[in-house]
Amino acid sequence: MKFADDLLALYKKHFSKEDHLPIFVYSILEQLDHEDLIHILQDCKKEELQDLVASSLLEYIDSKKKTLTPSHFQPIEQKRKKIH
Repeated sequence: MKFADDLLALYKKHFSKEDHLPIFVYSILEQLDHEDLIHILQDCKKEELQDLVASSLLEYIDSKKKTLTPSHFQPIEQKRKKIH
């Protein structure tokens, strides 16, 4: 992904360690508006976009799993039986 490559090159130009990379990336993204972000995604190849969306979804789902209780994972049929 060209944007990521450019961002990493800019980071390495100013910093020697990767300790602050997440802060750097988020600070850059905060400065972009909706159209800028859409433009970045439009420039991605299909495979890059799929990887990006999959990574984001998996991270989101993983963070949600940590906050769910075991009852959230019961099949729908079991939940319905408890309601009736």
